[in-house]
Amino acid sequence: MSCKKPGDGHRRLLDKPGFAQEFLRRNPRYRSDFQKVMRARRSSTEEQEVMARRWGLAFPLRAWLVRG
Repeated sequence: MSCKKPGDGHRRLLDKPGFAQEFLRRNPRYRSDFQKVMRARRSSTEEQEVMARRWGLAFPLRAWLVRG
């Protein structure tokens, strides 16, 4: 994905992860949820994982790195 922010006419240039990132970046409910978790003084990994599951996020490399 390029560094330029795609406009509405450029959505077709994004791959699936890029489109998902743009969707979440522009979604006010996601942004609010993300900020609440990140602003918590002791934001636990569990809280972050709950938020990630709520939004359908997956980090396959993280599981591989933890097991390795």
